[in-house]
Amino acid sequence: MRIPARKLRPLLALFAGVAGAALVYAAIPAIPPATSSAGAEPLPRRAPADPAALREAYAYLPAQTRFDAFVAVHQGRELARWGDADLPINTHSVRKSLLSALYGIAIDKGYLRLDQTLAELGIDDRVVPLTAQEKRATVRDLLMSRSGIYIQAAGEARGMKDSRPRRGAHRPGEFFYYNNWDFNVLGTIFERRTGLSIGDAFERWIARPTGMTGFRAAHVIYEQPGYTEHRQFVIFLSAADLARFGMLYADRGRWGGVQVVPQAWVERSTRACSPVADRDPFDAYGYLWWVDRDADTVWADGWGGQFLIVDPRRRLALVSRNDTGRSRLQLGWFVLFDGDGWRSHHQHLHQLMIRAAGAAPQSDAPPRAGPGRNAEPRLAAADPAC
Repeated sequence: MRIPARKLRPLLALFAGVAGAALVYAAIPAIPPATSSAGAEPLPRRAPADPAALREAYAYLPAQTRFDAFVAVHQGRELARWGDADLPINTHSVRKSLLSALYGIAIDKGYLRLDQTLAELGIDDRVVPLTAQEKRATVRDLLMSRSGIYIQAAGEARGMKDSRPRRGAHRPGEFFYYNNWDFNVLGTIFERRTGLSIGDAFERWIARPTGMTGFRAAHVIYEQPGYTEHRQFVIFLSAADLARFGMLYADRGRWGGVQVVPQAWVERSTRACSPVADRDPFDAYGYLWWVDRDADTVWADGWGGQFLIVDPRRRLALVSRNDTGRSRLQLGWFVLFDGDGWRSHHQHLHQLMIRAAGAAPQSDAPPRAGPGRNAEPRLAAADPAC
């Protein structure tokens, strides 16, 4: 049946209007524009001990990787910078390691204890109520991703959904499963117990003390689906500011002579608590940190190519970032036309930065402790020191 043109035109106009409105909505930035923090100063530069290694890295980045930004910091000085290092970028799962630092500070301030259970904290999920067994999970279990709670969570990747155990299959504390429900609930608990938003806490407790140049509390946003009570927090942070965070951990929580994150927490949270398999190069998980015992490093690792290596024995931190966008439209463009980053590229850059810095391991940095690569994966009990 042929529709008369006079009737078709209003329909086309309506469709175009709806499509245009949807496009405008999708293009709205999720965070305000970055501005320099008052009084914040860039890190001093460090001359490379091996300039050839630095030149090799700068040639390797555009030729072999899809990264949009790269920063390396050695002994508190900027060793390398490439790309748009000051652009706030979605950290994706790197957010979890940032939250780990906030937990260390909050526990030190007395807001929380590791052995508090969900029942004690009044935590449930109104959409899918928890069982009595699930409510026995502790803050420690959540930090190690061992809650034993296997229900749908905000921000889950396909692999998380496909590998999620059957509900009730494991008791709290006995099984490692990389679980967004645990991570999101940690955000809920943190905000309820401290009375601070994650953005406010990160700005006050970490960004300001370390002199981060671009972070604002408004750079933490939330996503709330209808199938869970607990929203996902999303943190935008530049490569330069993430490198400062990495250097903070490489120096065991100290910055400029001030203990920003308790040293005991830095050491405890980066231990190899839960052996893991099929996560090369990682062989274990700590408190929201990935551990590579072979290289004696810890990683914060996020979807789309968000990588931070902390090398405490060399007082070295390096960051590679892919810009996945600040709006739904930009994120869709990234998914369609850009590629994920490769950990192997970041590992290669790590080796180049070791050469560029002339960085022999620091003799006073203790070797990383915990179960190693040969430990039984996934089912091993947590290291008692965790």
